[in-house]
Amino acid sequence: MKRLVFFVAMFLAFSCTKREPKVPHIFQLKSAKMVRFVNDVAFVNQQKFSGYLYDLYPNKDTVSVEGFINGKLWGRCRKWYPNQQLMEERFYYQGRKNGTQTAYWDNGNKRFEFVAKDDAYQGELKEWSFDGKLSHVGHFKEGQEEGSQKMWYDTGKIRANYVIKNGKRYGLLGTKNCKNVSDSIFVVK
Repeated sequence: MKRLVFFVAMFLAFSCTKREPKVPHIFQLKSAKMVRFVNDVAFVNQQKFSGYLYDLYPNKDTVSVEGFINGKLWGRCRKWYPNQQLMEERFYYQGRKNGTQTAYWDNGNKRFEFVAKDDAYQGELKEWSFDGKLSHVGHFKEGQEEGSQKMWYDTGKIRANYVIKNGKRYGLLGTKNCKNVSDSIFVVK
């Protein structure tokens, strides 16, 4: 009897879970004449495309591979530099950015990394300069700045350091009118 209850419970548990569709293993050259985009929806031969669109450099190295379901970006999408270094890796769900979005400079250093939810920033965003120095750390909630925001010059000197709390900004906002804040201070005699 315990076995029967166990199997019924397992059947119900697995039958109630929603299965995410997978991008079919159909590959189509993105630059082919039969491929066109209308409002960010991919069509092949006038039908919404499900599969992978890829693009090639003249030397036949891969430029990009993007997954689509029902014409919308879906799953992992990747792009590469001509030197075969990964340029970016993004994740989509029903045509909208979802999950970790990462880009790299052509030397392999990270360029930025953030999490997206329904096409909006969510959580921490980090950006780096070409030589690998951290240049921006921001925090977001539903696509809006919320919490600590920091930016640095290439020299490492702080450019902005402020906090957004309930839509209000507090702290060092940075330079104004291309002048350093300390240059704008004058002494009254």
